[in-house]
Amino acid sequence: MGQARSLLRSGPGRPSPQGCSEGSGGKVNFAIDAPGVSIVWLLLVLPEGHEGCKKAEASAGNNEIYLRLQANTNRTGSIWHIEVAQQAFQVKGVKYAWVLDPALDGKGQPDPSANRIIDPYARELDSPLAADWNVRHAKRYSPMAVVPDLRAMKDFDWQGVKSPGYHLKDLIIYEAHVRGFTRNLDSGLENWDEQAGTFLGFMAKIPYLLKLGINCVELLP
Repeated sequence: MGQARSLLRSGPGRPSPQGCSEGSGGKVNFAIDAPGVSIVWLLLVLPEGHEGCKKAEASAGNNEIYLRLQANTNRTGSIWHIEVAQQAFQVKGVKYAWVLDPALDGKGQPDPSANRIIDPYARELDSPLAADWNVRHAKRYSPMAVVPDLRAMKDFDWQGVKSPGYHLKDLIIYEAHVRGFTRNLDSGLENWDEQAGTFLGFMAKIPYLLKLGINCVELLP
């Protein structure tokens, strides 16, 4: 997809923070720790109807952009990083993945069968099967990371709620699935019919967690 690639401007980026983050001048920075790897590509997949597809005149099945990182400019230690400008179109909503040491096709780009690595720091995931994700098909679920609305996340209104400021060494962590935590009748929810398996149901059990001595909750996918 040469024309789409020409619409993008990329730079060295920075190694921290890892994952997808807001860069300088409205750019988007991508970084991943990949020790022992010699060749790294960043794959951007434009969703159907995305403004980038129209500007690049992308045809069906030709909505993927591969950006190759260079070891001398896009690597700091074991962390690979690249910054993508948004002058041509907004990267928000674009799916992305890392491709590490792939076999190349005749055009010098990663072979379509190469493994696509999910960003371990991804804040949003999506899949072609997302609508039926509880249905088991022969087709792989194959989720990909999605570039979120970074500005909205940064400007989120916490309504006066502040972090308790616990040091990492003082955390007593409880891991839980939001749905599974209260979905069973033994959760003891007073309003089980309406709140079971929901965030409201989870919030109703905070006093129980505090009684256990928990001061940090990690929500699992």
